[in-house]
Amino acid sequence: MITLYSFPNSRSLRAAWTLEELGLEYQCHHVALDKGEGQSTEHLARHPDGKVPVLEDGELMLFESAPICRYLAEQYGAGQLLPQSVAERAQVDQWLSFIVTEIEQPLWLQAKHKFALPQDKRVPSVLPTAAWEFQRALLAL
Repeated sequence: MITLYSFPNSRSLRAAWTLEELGLEYQCHHVALDKGEGQSTEHLARHPDGKVPVLEDGELMLFESAPICRYLAEQYGAGQLLPQSVAERAQVDQWLSFIVTEIEQPLWLQAKHKFALPQDKRVPSVLPTAAWEFQRALLAL
């Protein structure tokens, strides 16, 4: 049985969505990050930084949403979610990497410094630069 270790409103949604698209049965294990469960010895054995998502499939333990989605699509997708040719799959990887590094990062930086980080860790002066980086990345689309 596949197990997805997750937390609401996180990148775990990507993995759950992929599991649902593929019609796979899985267990969802809530990791209470807000209560420190991510830093437990048990969870740190799954993810060295104590984050989610983590996918457990038999002996395989895999963290980070993009590799989890890629693994699920290749292992169970039978061509449903990924193209067959190597060149076309490379283009999928190209755009996935672009989204994760160029689109998502400035958005996440803004979210962290607006509400996700504790108030004393926020640096409001980074917000204009992050907004500019996001707008610049959108031009590539």
